[in-house]
Amino acid sequence: MNEDLTQAHLKLLFDLDNLIDDMEEPKYQKIGFKVENEARLLLLRKRNDLLKKLPKELAEIYERLKKRYHQAIAPVENGFCLGCFQQLPTQLLTRSQEIITCPNCGRILYWRKK
Repeated sequence: MNEDLTQAHLKLLFDLDNLIDDMEEPKYQKIGFKVENEARLLLLRKRNDLLKKLPKELAEIYERLKKRYHQAIAPVENGFCLGCFQQLPTQLLTRSQEIITCPNCGRILYWRKK
């Protein structure tokens, strides 16, 4: 699978997981934000479809990290993993076009576009 496409799928999966998590937050339900069950099920189906588009090994890593940290993906900013706030080795920073993980926390890293 194309690296760029895989990275795009990972980012979409990350955003979709955040949306699903936000919809289930009690603070939103208290102020009257209700999610229709059908809408939630549709989002979960879309999530599963995205997960299936990833290479199997990467999908398993993503799911394991999501269970462990709640956020499987972390942005890189100024050479730091924003998941664990550890500075990344210089050799990793030159590989921004590849799918790499933080050597400290294991999260999948992505570079924000400036």
